Amino acid sequence: MIEKQRGGFPPGMTGSPIPKIGYFGWKTFELALDGVRVPKRNLMGPEGKAFLLMAKGLEGARAHTAARAIGLAQGALEDAIAYSLERRQFGMPIAEYQAIRFKIATMATEIEAARQLLYFVCNEIDSGRRCDKEASMVKYFASEMAERVTSSALQIFGGAGYTKLFPVERYWRDARLTKIFEGTSEIQQRIIANSLLGKSEVEGMIASRAFGNQARQGKEAA
Repeated sequence: MIEKQRGGFPPGMTGSPIPKIGYFGWKTFELALDGVRVPKRNLMGPEGKAFLLMAKGLEGARAHTAARAIGLAQGALEDAIAYSLERRQFGMPIAEYQAIRFKIATMATEIEAARQLLYFVCNEIDSGRRCDKEASMVKYFASEMAERVTSSALQIFGGAGYTKLFPVERYWRDARLTKIFEGTSEIQQRIIANSLLGKSEVEGMIASRAFGNQARQGKEAA
């Protein structure tokens, strides 16, 4: 763990903020570390086991990301329902039209499916049972669902949804990030597939080649 004072970096660390299209609630920095000294007491876990230490926390992190995705989708659904009841076209609220009603029904169903899967995963985590496959499933399903649902909500708002006048544009932008961090959707699919089918021969070949390249580079450096 690298300690720092608020508003500054320790010696050897530099960084600059990254302009993002969403998630404005926190700043994201690109960091560079060159000769940063860290006390031995700050070592987290046994030396050389950092990846394993991080991997153990991924189930909770992926459940957390799924919860964010579900929250974004729920906010978009509630706003879309409210808008559809207020917005009138051809003498009636657009909520009276079947196209809107079916869209909202689909959105609500997908949100609830993701929520119930999340409850199961969280219960497994709290009970101390391993659920790496299921954690990947809920992270994958919820984040993909959030992008679909927030996009549908924006569609219900029509042109108004593509403005800063309503929060639906924020839901849409922020939902897109949930498909990327804590492992992309493609990574989650890989984990799920490996759990069901075993690791593919292609992955084994790639890992073997990568290990061989690292070994050669190490010898050259020596």
